[in-house]
Amino acid sequence: MTLSYRTTRNMGFLTLLLIIIFESILIFSINAKNSERLSSLIKVDQVKLSTWYDVAEIINNAKDRLNDFRLGKSALVAPIDLLVNRAMTEVGTIKKISVAQEDRDRIDEIVGNIRKLKQAVFVYSAEVQEGYRGGSSAREIEDIAVATADHIGQLTRAAVAFETMQITEKQRQILAMSNFSKKLLAIILVVGVISVLVVAFLLERAISKPLEILVDGTRRLALGNLDHRVNIESADEIGVLASSFNTMTAELKISHYKMQKAKTYVDNILKSMNNILVVVGPDGVVQTVNQVACDILGYEEEYLVGQPLSLILKDYPCEEEGLGEIFAKDYINNRRTNLITQDGKTIETLLSSSVMRDEEGQVQGIICVAQDVTIQNEALRAGHLASIGELAAGVAHEINNPVNGIINFAQLLIDECDQSSPQSKEMLQRIINEGDRVASIVSSLLSFARKGEDHPGKETIFLQEIMKETLCLAEVQTRKDGIVLEIDIPENLPAMKGNLQQMMQVFLNIMNNARYALNEKFPKLDPNKILRITASKERVDSQDVLQIVFYDQGVGIPAKFIDKIANPFFSTKPAGSGTGLGLAISYGIVKDHGGKMNIVSQEGCYCEITFQFPVGG
Repeated sequence: MTLSYRTTRNMGFLTLLLIIIFESILIFSINAKNSERLSSLIKVDQVKLSTWYDVAEIINNAKDRLNDFRLGKSALVAPIDLLVNRAMTEVGTIKKISVAQEDRDRIDEIVGNIRKLKQAVFVYSAEVQEGYRGGSSAREIEDIAVATADHIGQLTRAAVAFETMQITEKQRQILAMSNFSKKLLAIILVVGVISVLVVAFLLERAISKPLEILVDGTRRLALGNLDHRVNIESADEIGVLASSFNTMTAELKISHYKMQKAKTYVDNILKSMNNILVVVGPDGVVQTVNQVACDILGYEEEYLVGQPLSLILKDYPCEEEGLGEIFAKDYINNRRTNLITQDGKTIETLLSSSVMRDEEGQVQGIICVAQDVTIQNEALRAGHLASIGELAAGVAHEINNPVNGIINFAQLLIDECDQSSPQSKEMLQRIINEGDRVASIVSSLLSFARKGEDHPGKETIFLQEIMKETLCLAEVQTRKDGIVLEIDIPENLPAMKGNLQQMMQVFLNIMNNARYALNEKFPKLDPNKILRITASKERVDSQDVLQIVFYDQGVGIPAKFIDKIANPFFSTKPAGSGTGLGLAISYGIVKDHGGKMNIVSQEGCYCEITFQFPVGG
């Protein structure tokens, strides 16, 4: 039969209560008897002992008064007589409560000596009054009185010793009874312990299994299983505890869901921020950063967390470990400062910082938000470029007319030129050729400078056409830098769908990057200063694609930057030499054309960028 926890508990408590009641009654009975004996001792023996002490004190006092009278310090002997009478009265009191014959015999002897002392004091008083204070008879009586008083003192002390012995004997008897009580109580205690063990065993059987279920549920809860519930159906405390546990688990699940939702919400806010966010502790150590900070600075989040703020902030305008000013003001607003990237570059930013405090006002950390001023500068630059583009378009239109006039006039002069002047004809033909070249460059510049709305969609274009237009803008500067162009683009390549101006922008950006890398590695003329551009039709994943490869033997791209090279505003060039937008824009254009861009590079050796576009047209 399995007993419930409540029944087992009540039985245990009832058993213990009965043991305690029985033990209390037994102790009360023993203590009652001991109290009775102790009361008897207090009422008789203690009174007798106290009275004997009083008698001894009275006799000593009478002896002192007798000595004062003998020396003439006192003129009356009456006080001595009163003391002797008082001693007699006290002894009489003792005799009334004494039972033992030995005690009564001692009292009679003391009474006889007190009477003898009283007679000696009376005779001595008469001798003194008759004028025989110094006579032999007076001295003899005085000696008798003193000896009698001393004898009374001895008898009194003997009485005190006897009473003390009686008290000690009774205490011994009480001690013996107390020892018996202790043995009896020990037996009762053993019985109580056995009863407790029995009750504990029953309790263990009643609650061990439910507790094991609760412990297992707690372990599952600690491991994150918020759907687990304990199955204990009982109306006692264990059942109430199980129900509370299930309720707590359900509430924890709701709280966990809300916390996860709040965390996701905050994470989305951080991910959506366009500015750099860095949270540091009171000691200036980075605690949290957002992804924008990692992308712009070139660090991994795991590396930045735990590093000092001075790692990424240059000339931080604060006192005492770089945080004093913020602690003093609680904030810094739009302070121009420079961030340091992983490769040592500096980025100008507008920094705002504020102190984060808890409910008690203690500093928990500092929130730093930095806005990249480069973005604003690039926006201004983009505006300038747009203005320059419009200006270039206007200038190109203005150049077209005189160039066409020069070509026409040169053609007229050729027509009218005498056949006998071949040198003049050759010079005029050269003027026409150079004019055509200027007109071609102006045409390419106008094509590149056109606004997007002039070409809202994609059309059929050819790689040969794109490269021809691109070389019109970049070939002269490339060859001027001593770069050897090796171009292999077959004429029979199929067409593709795309926007000519956007594709020119992609190829022009790649050529400019290659030209910069080659000039960095080969500042002067070198046979290895080569930019190779090849194109071909390939079969990739059961699909025909146009593939164009740009290969240079310049400084290359470090392997750690390959995955970040297409991020906006990320550049391996020094500050002022690049915006970090070229490859990012190119990547977007290629993706918009359904193409792929792949970069393979080895730092210090080469860089190869491959584009693949679907065939169509």
